[in-house]
Amino acid sequence: MKFGGTSVGDTQAIGRVVSIVGERLAKKPVVVVSAMARVTDQLLEMARAAGGGDRKTALTLARKLRERHYTTAGELLGTALFTEFHSDLGTDFEELEELLRGIAAVGELTPRTSDHVAAFGEILSSKLITAALSAHHIDSTLVDSRSCIVTDDNFTRAAPLFAESNEKLTHKLVPLLERGRVPVMGGFIARTRSGITTTIGRGGSDFSAAIVGAALGAEKIEIWTDVDGMMTTDPNLCPDARRIKVISFDEAAELAYFGAKVLHPATVLPAIQKNIPVYILNSRNPSCAGTRIAARAPHCQNFFKAIAAKKRITIIDIAAPRMLLAHGFLRAIFEAFDRHLGGQRLTDR
Repeated sequence: MKFGGTSVGDTQAIGRVVSIVGERLAKKPVVVVSAMARVTDQLLEMARAAGGGDRKTALTLARKLRERHYTTAGELLGTALFTEFHSDLGTDFEELEELLRGIAAVGELTPRTSDHVAAFGEILSSKLITAALSAHHIDSTLVDSRSCIVTDDNFTRAAPLFAESNEKLTHKLVPLLERGRVPVMGGFIARTRSGITTTIGRGGSDFSAAIVGAALGAEKIEIWTDVDGMMTTDPNLCPDARRIKVISFDEAAELAYFGAKVLHPATVLPAIQKNIPVYILNSRNPSCAGTRIAARAPHCQNFFKAIAAKKRITIIDIAAPRMLLAHGFLRAIFEAFDRHLGGQRLTDR
């Protein structure tokens, strides 16, 4: 069960998470959580400020973030439990502030250091959710994802090393599940073989959930967000959009490429490869059946399953009939793209 930022964004949202998890205890769930809503953006903002030498702004942002987590924890846990939990959160924020001071002193933000800062969002939220579950008498255990998911050292977009990750995940999680405990993990974060913190790219919490589910051979993977599932079109543009009940992985990939934003299917590819269905569900409306993404979907009676729109597209029409069959012509075109796009993927533009 993966809960996104809006699903763990405040006291009410986390209360809904506790209720949803409590209803699924018989299924032996593993919980993967994103950082609280907007926290990753705020962490990266303070990292950039520190990298630019603006220590004061970086620390001010960190203290605001500390206050938000303290307030949420206090509302969720009550005085006695919060007192016990307070020092644990405080240690994490002291480490974050010390890291920001170091970045500001050097005056440089590297991808490796950026990952270290960004990881705090999931570290904090996973601790908060574990405490909230325990406060409601759900036997939960915090599991540091960095002790289970191993990646290369391509910081900010690290690639998982699946064989090693699968072994560690199985070794760590299966005994907890057998004892009836609910493991709680932060998405998005991992470590290299040498123990350096990495992140697996924005949207990485969905990827983390797929990695965990595939390693355990889960019955299903639930992606909990703030919408009822994938829709026939963008409901912001068309209020009459309807929920898609079942969609194939290939169809979901097409929609994501052309602008659908609920889920990028590349993030759940490990699950699809093991034929584990993925459900998109709404934490604000848990009774809704959501959307099921499967390796193959049944034939749809509607001619169109969904319509997606993508803005800011540039179409380049190359007309050179005399050169079309000349040796190296297409290579020369793509070399020109490479020079003028600075090595970015064409789809980025």
